[in-house]
Amino acid sequence: MLPSAPNFSRNVDWNLLKTFHEIAEAGGVSRAGRALRRKQPALSLALKRLEAELGVTLCRRGPRGFELTDEGMLVAETCRSLNSLVRNVPKRLGNLTEEVRGRISIQVISSLVCERFDAAIARFHELHPKVEILIDITTWDSVAPALLRDDIDIGVASAETLRSDLNYDFLFDEVHGTYCGPSHALYGKTFDDPSALSGQAFVLTGADEPGVLTAYRTRHGLGLQVAGLSEHLDEAKRLTILGIGICFLPEAFAAPDVEAGRLWPLLRRAEQPCTPVFVITNQRAPCNLARQMLLAQIGVLSGAN
Repeated sequence: MLPSAPNFSRNVDWNLLKTFHEIAEAGGVSRAGRALRRKQPALSLALKRLEAELGVTLCRRGPRGFELTDEGMLVAETCRSLNSLVRNVPKRLGNLTEEVRGRISIQVISSLVCERFDAAIARFHELHPKVEILIDITTWDSVAPALLRDDIDIGVASAETLRSDLNYDFLFDEVHGTYCGPSHALYGKTFDDPSALSGQAFVLTGADEPGVLTAYRTRHGLGLQVAGLSEHLDEAKRLTILGIGICFLPEAFAAPDVEAGRLWPLLRRAEQPCTPVFVITNQRAPCNLARQMLLAQIGVLSGAN
């Protein structure tokens, strides 16, 4: 009795098909044994097992020598195709960089400065130029909901709490400094105690402000007097440079303006708050090869599919 297709593919020993392929290509059990350096009885047993699995006779051995039956020729052709597919696996893997296509949607916090992240994207594009990379700016608390809705593939942001249904791979620590512009009365001064700035008007960043930074401000009584507000760091920096108020800005983001004299750091570095930034992915997101290859390029080991 012939086996059903689903049961056969599920239960067959694939090594039997490989052995039969060698026998058919060699033109006999004895020749296959010499080519594979295996004993003839072992090959004969494997052939009988495959014939039992299929419920047909695959070959005849007699005065005319080794000969495939009609069923044997059909199975031999199938094994030849399987062998060709398996033989081409290394080549296909080697050509994978040329084949990867698709789209990766990323959300990042405002004015992110991270050489590791930038270098990974540049290298990824060099290797996979057919992949379209979409990057959008958002507040840190919008990333998790977007991932859970499968609106995006990757988020890069800080996180107040780490959800069990998302993967958080550490990227870098973002240090926040307190700055003022050239026209501000405190320009050129440096303070050891953050509380010394409690009476100053601040430019706040609203929902874009990390929880760690909010707690730091609250602890030292900073930002009680609001002079300006923008959830985009570029605009918050603009207001600060114009002398509207003091503002917390990521140190790496503010560095070029500090060097140019447009911003002045008011607190010593030891007093500055620090926020970890993560590469965030959804554990249950649909499989996306391009996403996984970009994550590998960034150097994180995500559990996402």
